[in-house]
Amino acid sequence: MTKVVISGTGVFTPPHSVSNTELVDTFNKYVRKHNEENAAAIERGEVEALSESSVDFIVKASGIEARYVMDKSGIVDPDIMAPRLRQRSNDEPSILAEMAVDAAKKAMKRANKTAADIDAVLVACSNLERPYPAIAVEVQDLLGIEGFGFDMNVACSSATFGIQTAYDMLRSGSVDCVLIVDPEICSGHLNF
Repeated sequence: MTKVVISGTGVFTPPHSVSNTELVDTFNKYVRKHNEENAAAIERGEVEALSESSVDFIVKASGIEARYVMDKSGIVDPDIMAPRLRQRSNDEPSILAEMAVDAAKKAMKRANKTAADIDAVLVACSNLERPYPAIAVEVQDLLGIEGFGFDMNVACSSATFGIQTAYDMLRSGSVDCVLIVDPEICSGHLNF
């Protein structure tokens, strides 16, 4: 029987951080602006006034004290409060491929693997930036990996389905080494 192991892991960390203080300051500016712009409608009962937030509330509700993000400028802008992720052309690596390659290089180094050792690339994530080319194919190309690759999108279970699929391929003997990456940008619901 084939023994299946996870031989290396890697994590990509986005370049920017947003603290709760920054997030609350931005949100509260938005709230004040909304309430000022809608003061008459709020007074007539047609629009509900928004309430300001606090750092303590965020920590109590989520346990989160800061978060790493790809784009900070849009998040801390009270007129936007969302990342501004530039749509890339098909000739450029996607953001997800860029993230995946960074994590993959770390995992490959820890596993003492090269591109020649990897038979398949699975990209398993909840939000795919674009359907074509597959992010997995981009990752293969950027890392110089032969073989095959495909994307899996199974909502919140994408990573677990990716692991199970890789396990099944390894157990069957159809591959000897699989690279699985899970490059998530949850704001994709808003931005892609």
